[in-house]
Amino acid sequence: MKIRLFIKISLCLLIATYASAQSRADVDMAVNKFQTLYNNKQYQDVFNMFAPRIQSLLPLPKTQEMMDKLTQQMGEMKSYTFTRQDQQANFYRATFANASLTMVVGLDKDNKLEVFRFLPLQEDLSNAPDNSNFVYKSSNGSIKGTIQTPDSKKPVPIVLIIAGSGPTDRNGNQAKMVNSNAYKLIADSLLNAGIASLCYDKRGVAASAAALKDESKLKFEDMVNDAVGIVRMLKNDNRFSSIYILGHSEGSLIGMLAAAKEPVAGYISVAGIAERADKIIVRQIAAQSEELSLKAAFMLDSLQNGHELKNVDESLAPLFRPSVQPYISSWIKYDPQDEIKKLAIPVLILQGTTDIQVAAEEADKLKAAYPQATLKVIQGMNHALKNAPADRTKNLATYTDPKLPLSSGFMPSLISFVNKNTAKK
Repeated sequence: MKIRLFIKISLCLLIATYASAQSRADVDMAVNKFQTLYNNKQYQDVFNMFAPRIQSLLPLPKTQEMMDKLTQQMGEMKSYTFTRQDQQANFYRATFANASLTMVVGLDKDNKLEVFRFLPLQEDLSNAPDNSNFVYKSSNGSIKGTIQTPDSKKPVPIVLIIAGSGPTDRNGNQAKMVNSNAYKLIADSLLNAGIASLCYDKRGVAASAAALKDESKLKFEDMVNDAVGIVRMLKNDNRFSSIYILGHSEGSLIGMLAAAKEPVAGYISVAGIAERADKIIVRQIAAQSEELSLKAAFMLDSLQNGHELKNVDESLAPLFRPSVQPYISSWIKYDPQDEIKKLAIPVLILQGTTDIQVAAEEADKLKAAYPQATLKVIQGMNHALKNAPADRTKNLATYTDPKLPLSSGFMPSLISFVNKNTAKK
């Protein structure tokens, strides 16, 4: 969802403070200077552009490491385009050799960077062609997706695929940040095996963007209720003999809760976490700053106890902004190990050994919580469901290669699970 600490190339530049009054000309000049220094790999000079607070939280070795990762993954910064300004920062579309990002910049009174971070680019899809052949009318707007159904005179099983975190669309992509086509590849493979599938854009994403009009109104349960409503629609479709829910990453918990509310033939967790989201968030922040992780833990504890955060540490403001606090509060109250125990259906847990976002131990914990589940550990599979080495840079490179096939062990396990449990009915 909107909370996404792990951006594909670890651009966790959550270092942001409120910008003072600044002219567009000064900000444009700063962005232009950054582009030149970045392309020339003058990372010491990039560090010198930062205001003291950012320098203290992002010391030179860390700056150099992040700039190196940015270069390795995104390549040269080709151009930048101003898109908008608010009271705190200026937003630019930064176009790199391999993809585009949103660059957020603000200056202090000395024209030093006191707001500086990169975010995934959410493309304007208002004029994009809509090839949806499925529409679920939620209370907030239409959720659109694609059903693929094999040519069969008899009803067939269908797998509902629920996307992971961030602005991930029905194909498993995030604009140009992630372009793996993982969910589309799953759907195509299921079709070839005589199994139907439904992939949909979550509310607020791509063709379902209009279903999220106000971020501050969004709660985790909304995602769950969308999945429940879709399952109920599918149950009334005589083309389908049985329904299976597959949830990837954050979608694993969404699917788990949906399967408990609206019984289905089986549930598949793919790269799902086994701990509450607040623990994962704290652990990820700790990798950047132990001091910030302690502050984040305190704030998450407050949210879990129903308290609104008023005075958020400026460095964590992008993560804990007021409009997203209701979503976090509703999300972190669910413990996947408790929720999976509420199921009374066949369960398949799929996890890769080279997943750098979700550790293999998470799958072991889910299995321990639901011993009757089938656990399949796919050697060499990463979070994008592709074969990838453990090396971080090479692993992340698979996220932007839609031509790479799914890991060889993934689809046989999935298809076998669906066919086996369908045959029992």
